[in-house]
Amino acid sequence: MRLVKFPGLKVKTPSVQTLGVLLFGLTSLCAIDSQADCMPAGAGEVAVIDRVYDGDTVKLKDGRHVRILGLNAPEIDHGKEKSGQALGEEARKAAESFFSTNKQVRLFYDVQRVDRYERTLAHVYDSKGNSLSAFLLRQGLGFHVAIPPNLSLNDCLHHQEAIARRKNLGVWGNSQWKPVPASHLTLKDTGFKRIGGRVVSVRKEQSVWLELDGPLVIKISPTDLKNFPVQNWASWKGVQVEVRGWVTERSGNEDSGKNAKASARKPYKSLIIQPRIAGNLELLK
Repeated sequence: MRLVKFPGLKVKTPSVQTLGVLLFGLTSLCAIDSQADCMPAGAGEVAVIDRVYDGDTVKLKDGRHVRILGLNAPEIDHGKEKSGQALGEEARKAAESFFSTNKQVRLFYDVQRVDRYERTLAHVYDSKGNSLSAFLLRQGLGFHVAIPPNLSLNDCLHHQEAIARRKNLGVWGNSQWKPVPASHLTLKDTGFKRIGGRVVSVRKEQSVWLELDGPLVIKISPTDLKNFPVQNWASWKGVQVEVRGWVTERSGNEDSGKNAKASARKPYKSLIIQPRIAGNLELLK
């Protein structure tokens, strides 16, 4: 059993205590230890793994494809369809090893159970209650991502990612996963990226728009604003930031509301990224 420290929790060294107090302390520590692997409440659904596609996608014996919640692993090489990313094969092999001794797993669902590709969305655990997402994040074999409304394990998984980041493991120490300067981006630079840049413009209408010093704008939608504890977005102008997420090409004017017609006449950045949670958009000191 390992001791995991959480903010606000004071752990005292036991001295001569009554048996009842000592047992209570041991029970509390076990509860903390289980939280370290991000185990949700409930029994979950038992299933059997058929195949591991990559670090964040598996196929079950019943035919369902499961997209693992809380994690985005590097892509593996799909030939002409999609090229691989650094550490993609390592993440896939680590996921295979996670299920190597027992293919039976438990699925735990969040609010949204199916994505637009008809994949099942779930947190996946092995027969011993270990989380695949936490396992890969602690090794730096993926990035913590959370897509609302599936945020139930957001804080715990963010903590697992921070472990690898402090130790410079995996994607955090790999030269190919260093933040790309926004000023170096081209229209071909789509997909999941880690990007650094300076905010040159801040605009708040229904959404918040942070334009970087390159062909990229960061959009935070009205429904996601509650996930960002920022009081004054205007103060971000001129600061250096790092953002992680999926970069896509803008198809046109995404603004809405009373200023949409006016903003449509303005030139806009060619690429867009939407960090859905505060952990994927950071001010750099």
